[in-house]
Amino acid sequence: MEIGWIDTPEEWRDFLIMCFMVAGTILFLVGCFFTVIIGYVTYSTVSRARRLMNDKVAPTLDSVRETSESVRGTVGFIGDNAVTPVVKVYGAAAGARRFVSVVARFTRRGE
Repeated sequence: MEIGWIDTPEEWRDFLIMCFMVAGTILFLVGCFFTVIIGYVTYSTVSRARRLMNDKVAPTLDSVRETSESVRGTVGFIGDNAVTPVVKVYGAAAGARRFVSVVARFTRRGE
């Protein structure tokens, strides 16, 4: 098969090797270019996200932390001043009720 200056199979082999070398070099350079572009886009996206978190999320977290500490203090106050006396009174009432039922049992047996 003859096409222009390529006459022998060895020349075809050499021509195809050169074509693959040129194509491989071009694809390598394109891959390097896209890798650099993707790296830059990733870096800028991460830096924007980090900046957004520092500007918006950190103050919100501080506010949530302060609110939770305030709620914790309120719960402690309510537990000490409202719930504990009610529980003591209810416990005393339950104990008195049980005492009356036990005494009532003893008085019935004696009859």
